[in-house]
Amino acid sequence: MASGRGGQIAAGCSVRPLGAEDLAKGGDKETAEVLRERLRRLEAAVEAAGLGLWEWDVRSGELTWNARNRELFGVEPDRPLTIADYPELVHPDDRDLVRDAYRRASEGPQDALFSMEHRTRPTAEARPRWILSRGRLLKDASGVVRAVGSNLDITDRKSAEERRSLVLRELAHRAKNGILVMMSFVAQTAKGVDTVEDFKAVLMARLQSMADSQDLVTQTSEGSLRLGDLLGRALTPFDPSRFDIDARLGELRISNDMVIAMALLLHELSTNAVKYGALSAPAGRVKLEQIPDDGPNAHLRWSETGGPKVNPPSRRGFGTRLLDISLRNNGGHVVARFEPQGFEADICFPVERD
Repeated sequence: MASGRGGQIAAGCSVRPLGAEDLAKGGDKETAEVLRERLRRLEAAVEAAGLGLWEWDVRSGELTWNARNRELFGVEPDRPLTIADYPELVHPDDRDLVRDAYRRASEGPQDALFSMEHRTRPTAEARPRWILSRGRLLKDASGVVRAVGSNLDITDRKSAEERRSLVLRELAHRAKNGILVMMSFVAQTAKGVDTVEDFKAVLMARLQSMADSQDLVTQTSEGSLRLGDLLGRALTPFDPSRFDIDARLGELRISNDMVIAMALLLHELSTNAVKYGALSAPAGRVKLEQIPDDGPNAHLRWSETGGPKVNPPSRRGFGTRLLDISLRNNGGHVVARFEPQGFEADICFPVERD
């Protein structure tokens, strides 16, 4: 690995190539060959590890980087480098961190070690890399004479850590939302039933709807789900033969964040249709159709026919309040209409676009 000064850098130190003088000083050819073999192994190990090696002559300001280190920072192979060039190659937000790491090491004991993680400067052609930089300061009586070290690309590790942190935050968010929904279930269900048995039946049905929708989310490896799959799962307990479903709805895709909210809405509408609406009568039917909409959201209309005459409720019930909020939190909304001939609901919700 050629350095910027024609030497070689290995294990963080400057190593001059072996030549005729080394052979003479080494004693014999066998000793020289052993040294060459060790150097070849060291170079192979450094290359396999992807290490960028560097050396800084503090008094002259000259930097010596191997080819890998130049690649990490996006520096041309033949460009001369001095310490004045280095800060511009570091991400602006991390420059103080780099300066502080060197300052603490320079104020430390003889031949102090330092280690830090920082990003490279972003460019129009490349995103910043994350670098793990380790170094040693070599000192004499007057202070720091030389700094040597290595740089390792840890971008993949940092990306994995960020994804893990995002997943943990999302899990915490979903767990909190789930608890809040269940608390609302318990409180609102208790207000609408007269016996413990009724309370249990209604509450368990709503919780089962949540569990079924969560199963759909975990079974797919994608970030979205076909609405047709959700409709099939959510409407199964309510006799799917009594629903007329627009085929266009089946191909719409909704984000996983929307699945539970939409499943709860469908469950609540179906339950109300069985108790008070079209599905409470033998000839009643429910129609789900896609309505043209010029906005960014999809528009589903739920309409009931063949049931008893509808009377508007005297107060907003659990379904209207909780589930409308759920959809609004995910970028959608519900408009309910209690028409005498049958209940209707316009459901607007975001969909995944190709």
